[in-house]
Parts: sequence; C-alpha cells; structure tokens
Amino acid sequence: MLRRTLVLATAAACTAALAGAMAAGAVTPDHHGATGRAADSATAGRARTQPVAPHRTPAHRSAASGVQLETWLYPGGAGDSTCTAASEYADGRVANGALKPEYWSVDGSGAVTLETTAGGVCNTYSAAGLADLKAHSAYQYPTVSAMTTADVHALVSSSSKRTAAVTQLTDFTVQHDVDGVDVDMEDYWSWSAADLTNYEKFLKQLATSLHAQGKKLLVDAPAMTEDADFYDYAAVSAQGVDELEIMAYDEEFDTAPGARCLPITPLNWLGDVTRYAQSKVPDHNRLVIALPSYGISAPDPCDLDDVTGNIQYSDMAKSPGFSTDPATVAARRDASSGEIRWVSGGRLYDYVDTTALDRKLAVLTSLGVTRVSVWSLGGGNPWFTR
Repeated sequence: MLRRTLVLATAAACTAALAGAMAAGAVTPDHHGATGRAADSATAGRARTQPVAPHRTPAHRSAASGVQLETWLYPGGAGDSTCTAASEYADGRVANGALKPEYWSVDGSGAVTLETTAGGVCNTYSAAGLADLKAHSAYQYPTVSAMTTADVHALVSSSSKRTAAVTQLTDFTVQHDVDGVDVDMEDYWSWSAADLTNYEKFLKQLATSLHAQGKKLLVDAPAMTEDADFYDYAAVSAQGVDELEIMAYDEEFDTAPGARCLPITPLNWLGDVTRYAQSKVPDHNRLVIALPSYGISAPDPCDLDDVTGNIQYSDMAKSPGFSTDPATVAARRDASSGEIRWVSGGRLYDYVDTTALDRKLAVLTSLGVTRVSVWSLGGGNPWFTR
C-alpha cells in the first residue's frame, strides 16, 4: 500500500492559529481533516454552487429521508473556517442523528490528551460546548484521533498505555453522559502486522469497557473494494465494534500517473466500496458509509504530492475561476461523481455541492444503506437537500 499524504488548504492557517495551543499540549491536528489523511492506492482495493444558509429549519428532509445521519467536527484556531460548525448543526440537520467532535488526540508517546476550548481551539471539549452538542443531536460520540503510524504504534503496542487509554475514554463517556467513542486511527497502509493485531486488541478492550457501561464503539476505516493485508473489516468488526465507519472519499489518490485527478468520490467506486463493506459486515446496522463535503485542488495533470484537500466551501469560493452561475455550474458538473470540476491556471478544482451529495446518497440508499456520516461540518460545507 502506497502512502499518500494530503496537503490541506487550511493547513497553513491552522498551523499558525494552533501553534500556541499545540505547544502547550492542548491540541494536535486532526484526522480526515486538519493534518490530512492518506488515501488507498489502487493496489490495495479502491482502498457549491450556493453557500449553505447558516440557519435552516429541519423540515422537509427529502434526500436523506429514512437515513440516520452523522457528522464530524474537527479542531481549528480562532477564525478558522471549521469554527462555524456549531452554527451549522444548530439548524437541526442531525437532530435525530449523531455529532462526532474530536476531543482527544494521541501523541508520539502513546498518551491520550483531552483537547479543550480553553486553549483557544474550537470544536474541542468544554462543558458548554458539549451541552450545545446534546441540544442539537440525539447521540454524541467524541473522537480520539491518531494520524500517524508512530502515534498508533506508541499507543497500541503497550499494554499499559492501552489500559490507561481505555480507562480514560470510558470514564469520560460515563462522567459526561455521552453515547460512546469514535476511534479514528489512520495511516493504515504503513502499519506492521503487529500494529494491526495490537490495534484490534485495543478495540476489543475498549469495546468491552464501553459496553459494560452501556456505551458504544465507533471505528473509522479506510475505503476498500477487495481484501488487503493492511486492514480487515470483518476482523475489526469482530472486536465488538458497534459501527464500522467506511470513509468513502479521496479516490483522487488512486489517479494513474499523467492523468487528470480522479474525483473525490466517483459514484461507481462508491458503489464498489459499499458492496465490499456489506460483504464483510453482514449486519448492515453496524455499517456506516461516510461521504465527503469539501473540495480539493491539484495540478493538472495530477501530482499526488501536490494535492490540497479538505478545502471547505467558504475557502473553495475564493478559488480562481469559481462560479455560482447555474449554467457554468451545470457545464462543470462531472457525470461520474456529480462533483463540480474545472481547471484554472493549470490547476484542477473539485468540490462536492448539495447535488453531488444527493447523488452519492442515492447510490447508498439504492444499496440499502441506512446510516451515513459526512466529513465534515464547518466553512459552510454543503449538506443534503432539505
């Protein structure tokens, strides 16, 4: 499995904004988002036209009818576009679903740190913030994030650190009356066999501890379409995982050399990912498919070392050549993904708008998917038709 590293559009701004908090140990950058996430290579399995209104009523949810929705929030410094997340979920979009804020990060020593707003970082823990999450969602699953193999290894390879983390995470869910924990440990393709085994041990230990308190375990997993030695949906699910969350995005990192970057989530690929996951997790109530709500940019033809990912809508709208003209948007809509794609100054721009989200959701509902998560809130990122 080749490791692909995203260079995020927000990274430069976040680095400056978060520097003080990170130096103080208050926060480390986050997952699919703020430090970037890697994407599956072909060898391992195909492993907005208008800003979103800040306050919409939750009525007439058409496209997402019958689907339980979840969404992630990730940390940002003062003024960062991700910090608008609370104003977005306030419209009731997940009133019957789940919010998943990143509350913990794992460092190179294997320690799990609670991230808090006291350090000037939004979307992290505070009593008031958690109360607001509860007021606008049916379920809350704070995320613990480890984005590098070194961080994952440091935690899962040590029995004492696994036990300490399990105790810390479980105690928080009980003390703060949340519904469970979302585990987001990535860089999968760089893990050793021992790392994978120890990761599964950690999940089993955490699931057992959470279940004893009536809590649930959610686990974020890479997008795959065939068996690979770096991750096993069935084996991971067997550790007591209540929801396996398949991150079905960033297929651009499977682009062939010299070609234009693939879309973020092609519709056919999304179907393949979903069918494969369903074949490995027969109880579909334990399976969540995650969709993208963000943009990317990259050289054209594609250079995988120069992909800027996780561009939020408010930032994408500042891109060269961006347009909200309906005719222009229609001409740029990619049939294979529903995404808006154009080239300006030798660079490709691609983002997921509401129509693209609806089309991706239609693929999932046609396959019987009833649980969907979205990466991510903040920056006016589009949502489903309401």
